[in-house]
Amino acid sequence: EFWSPSPHRSKDIDRFFVKQAASAAKIYNKKLVGAESFTTIGPHWNDVIWADMKPSADHEFCAGLNLVYLHTFTCSPKEMGLPGQEYFAGTHFNPNVTWWNYSTAFIKYLTRIQYLMQSGTAVADVLYYYGDHIPNIGRYKDDDPAKSLPDYDYDLINEDKLMDLSVKNGKIFLPHGVSYQVLALPDHKVLSLKALRKIKELVENGATIIGEKPLTTASLVGGSEAEQELKNITEQLWKVGTNGIRSLTAKEALKNKGILPDCEFIQKPAGKIFDYIHRQAENVDYYFISNQNKESLSLKAAFRVTGKQPEIWDAVTGKVRTATNFYEEKGRTFVDLSFNPNGSVFVVFRNTISVNKSKNKEATNLNYSTLQKINTPWNVDFDSKWGGKNIKMDSLVSWTNRPEEGVKFYSGTAIYKTTFNVLNVSKVLNLADVKLNLGIVKDVGIAKVKLNGKDLGILWCPPYQVSVAGLLKAKGNILEIEVVNTWRNRLIGDRDKPQSERFTKTNITIKPDWKLEPSGLLGPVQLLKASEK
Repeated sequence: EFWSPSPHRSKDIDRFFVKQAASAAKIYNKKLVGAESFTTIGPHWNDVIWADMKPSADHEFCAGLNLVYLHTFTCSPKEMGLPGQEYFAGTHFNPNVTWWNYSTAFIKYLTRIQYLMQSGTAVADVLYYYGDHIPNIGRYKDDDPAKSLPDYDYDLINEDKLMDLSVKNGKIFLPHGVSYQVLALPDHKVLSLKALRKIKELVENGATIIGEKPLTTASLVGGSEAEQELKNITEQLWKVGTNGIRSLTAKEALKNKGILPDCEFIQKPAGKIFDYIHRQAENVDYYFISNQNKESLSLKAAFRVTGKQPEIWDAVTGKVRTATNFYEEKGRTFVDLSFNPNGSVFVVFRNTISVNKSKNKEATNLNYSTLQKINTPWNVDFDSKWGGKNIKMDSLVSWTNRPEEGVKFYSGTAIYKTTFNVLNVSKVLNLADVKLNLGIVKDVGIAKVKLNGKDLGILWCPPYQVSVAGLLKAKGNILEIEVVNTWRNRLIGDRDKPQSERFTKTNITIKPDWKLEPSGLLGPVQLLKASEK
């Protein structure tokens, strides 16, 4: 399972649990790694998809997740009203949420990632044997028991599959072809005699194994003779000056073997968190990289792949583009990457290129500057069924700042409409790349855009911008934006009303400390142009 941010599980170490399941799937040659997803206890209806759900899923995709099971998809009878009956735990993700009809874009995002994550095999250089203690659990990826992160990935293995390992040309193999460079032993200094005998076999066949010298089997099996055999084997394997087992970190052992980092983040902003997973399918290498920070950031990433053209695949939009800011050096390809807030990309290597085409060391970042702010008045239509009305906004403000009760406490979809002219016609209409940027969208962060009758799709994460090149005209551009918020504000508005006057009905207690969530299109809404820097 994994959790969205929740007061009940406020620390990452308490809410991410996919790494062990992903390792089990890999070492047993299973395709699917499913998890109960987006669990919470505490929040109700006010989850922000891009800020809460997306980075949580991305974190676990990097740990090996490839199949999301929603927690919770509640069945609520029609008689329960809206938002209806809900479970006390779990992100509310069902047809009764206000944004259900707009969830397609997020579901497509998850689907694109799952498709790629269910293809091929994850790459890891380190195999960590976590012993036979009971209970035994590999928690979240960042526990990093063998100390291989962040440059190399690892898998866990149990005693059952440890017995299946073999060695060829210094690499450690499982029967179905998965291989590793290093086997790391648990740090609790306890090994079964069965495991130790296998480790001795692997060392004798040329495997690189690291770890602390075990002191006991912690078992009655074999009695004192077993303990003596353990002592004899450990003295042989951990003998100083031999090619036996050394007390190193996995990263040190890999560097000693001359194994380059699989994925290294260079020029990474200090204190910022990024994660990745590397998969291979036939002759294609692809890396999923996640920005786990709520701001736009850039870095240079070095990948242990050469001779192939890097491509950037955007799982949010489905767009694929050829990377231009990259070069090869000493067995790795260096690629400049830019991320939106909590953004993520696939970097894919599939097409062979010649060396002379991979020497662009100068970063040419694409930046956007303002062409025109859209400051015309807006007509905003709130559904009267839920207490709303049609209002005029001369400037964009949160619904909660409006004096009308039906707007202040509104939950659901509001439709913004405005008409604007292009101020610099000759300059704007001839540009090949013009973006419409919505600025800030609250509270769930979903907007659907239509310009001059053309449906431009659903935007659900920053930077809330979409191409409008070729769609603009000199005068009378009609812009329509649907914005949706959660049930939170209407529930608060109904909290102190008698049941007969309420718009909502639910089994969940609306607590006194719930506060209104800023909602709506806050802007600024602008036309942007691209420029290289």
